[in-house]
Amino acid sequence: MVSDLRVGIAGAGFIARAHAEAYAATPGVRIVGIGDPVPAKAEELAGRTGAAPFGSLDQLLSAGVDAVSICTPTPTHCELVLAALDAGVSVLCEKPIAYSLADADRMIDAAATAQGLLMVGHVSRFEPEHARARQMIAAGSLGELHMSSQTITAAAPGWSEGGWLHDHSQSGGPIVDLAIHSFDYLTWIHCSEPIRVTALAAETDAGVSTYALVTLRMANGAVATVETSWAHPVAHGFRLVTEIAGSDGRLGWTYDGVMLGSMVDCNAKTTRFDPLGERGFRSEIAAFVNAIRHGLEPPVTALEARSALATAVAARESVRTGRPVTIGQGGEP
Repeated sequence: MVSDLRVGIAGAGFIARAHAEAYAATPGVRIVGIGDPVPAKAEELAGRTGAAPFGSLDQLLSAGVDAVSICTPTPTHCELVLAALDAGVSVLCEKPIAYSLADADRMIDAAATAQGLLMVGHVSRFEPEHARARQMIAAGSLGELHMSSQTITAAAPGWSEGGWLHDHSQSGGPIVDLAIHSFDYLTWIHCSEPIRVTALAAETDAGVSTYALVTLRMANGAVATVETSWAHPVAHGFRLVTEIAGSDGRLGWTYDGVMLGSMVDCNAKTTRFDPLGERGFRSEIAAFVNAIRHGLEPPVTALEARSALATAVAARESVRTGRPVTIGQGGEP
């Protein structure tokens, strides 16, 4: 069992900051290093956390970390995770697990024999409303689950280094980078894998396929729908609406309903005060640390993360072909 955990963070961008704040709030954890190829970014986040800045993952690993968060662009996840696992370090990899299923499989294979564990950061599972809904469903409060839907929308992301998120050949667009939250969560609550995916997408001012509707047929017969977008106005903020229906009840919530507050100025500009990141990431990091300390299975396994990626890949293929896509037993569209 590890008591005083030494952690590093690969990446120093938007999500890395959320991980850093969560680690800092977790007892018995010390951030020893921040690694980023952009020196100014590594130095800035390192300064905030009392850590040392590094220019690469190799340098970060050489600092003697027990665990590392991979908070870098999606195409880099595979090689960085493999290097960290090979060094005997436990890894929390941001979602999506990888850009391709082939890379996801390499990561799964490496994790199967690694000394450290591999967890994937599907943070939605750790947000209070999402977690409570899962508990209620598992307890039978809604009866047999028949339908679920989630709307997850935002403005086009402007924080990615070099704009890599806007390059769909790197990020997969909102269907992969954003809707993957919903694909993972809805699969989790249904306790059943998607077997058939149908998707439509529209071109908006934010780019090609930046608004999409995706329908999932689960193996157990249930149906789920996901609406996703990078085309919503910035003033609307990050929006989420969830509805879950079963034979004995219906449950729903929105992020608007759990916001700390909002302010509208004289020009009708709305500023939202949003505690969601703190709540979800802190619980996620705490669960990761607990799994390391007690030798537990990762709360979100690489296999589960691969399933969400397979759904996203199938949705993109459905958009491309205009036809439904069947996901086989091996999780291949």
